[in-house]
Amino acid sequence: MKNFLFTVLYWLRVTKLAAWWHRRRVTILCYHGVTERSGGGVNDAKGLHVNHLRFANHLDFLQRNYNIVSLGEYLLARNQGRPLRDYSVILTFDDGFRNFLTVAAPMLAQRKIPATVFLITDRAREEDPGERSSTWTPDDDRRYLSWTEARKLKEVYGFEFGSHTCSHSPLLGLSEAETERELLHSFNQLVSHLGVTEPTLSYPKGEYSTLLAEEARKLGYSCALTTDRGQNELGHDRFTLGRSLIGNHDDLPSFAVRVSGLRWWLVSIIRGSDHPPHTRSHPLPEKAPAKVPGFQLGD
Repeated sequence: MKNFLFTVLYWLRVTKLAAWWHRRRVTILCYHGVTERSGGGVNDAKGLHVNHLRFANHLDFLQRNYNIVSLGEYLLARNQGRPLRDYSVILTFDDGFRNFLTVAAPMLAQRKIPATVFLITDRAREEDPGERSSTWTPDDDRRYLSWTEARKLKEVYGFEFGSHTCSHSPLLGLSEAETERELLHSFNQLVSHLGVTEPTLSYPKGEYSTLLAEEARKLGYSCALTTDRGQNELGHDRFTLGRSLIGNHDDLPSFAVRVSGLRWWLVSIIRGSDHPPHTRSHPLPEKAPAKVPGFQLGD
């Protein structure tokens, strides 16, 4: 039923109207992996790994309809107080699966599309790049980039890297000391292994609070990303930036609905929200998720 609705909205060009309405906001997309396996990655019931043919359709759609910029370019524009072009979109990838190297990166590089990868730094390791194949294998859907591979992607292709913490543990359930280690150690690993001068952060599972946002700010991160729905104004708080989750369930109509911001409109209507999560006027709870739990990629 949901896919049928999205298809109708797409063909009626309602997505075009929503995209125009949100044209001055910046949409940040959250992928996890891209696979050559048909039907998604191994043990991938949530559709985290997008099939490469579907991913190609996503990229072609973005290039026809949107202005794709890097996360670094967005932050630079903010620092300089200048607006980005209308219909700006940023691509990010959480976890640092190895299929980013073997599948996603060549497709992005061919189209000259920038992207940011958020690494779970304890899962990266040093190794001779000759030890693993440069072409996709099913293991790439469950293995992670090494530091050597990440350096190549950064230096040769210009992809950006940020922190998805050390272990991907939900930060809201950790002690203050554990939280600081997750954030600070991964920060230092990015600086030492990749020469990242101003690391960015993706909150594990999108969970955050005002205390976490302030801790990230204090430690020197340049921004932090959630998985809240909705687009970002240029002046939106850099440590609670919203993203739209994209998975293998998202065919072209569904993808168009999410990128345009129409998906958020529908959710707001269903939940009776008066305003989007990223413009709430009251402070977030200090130790509770900013979003209602239970969101799934395929919903």
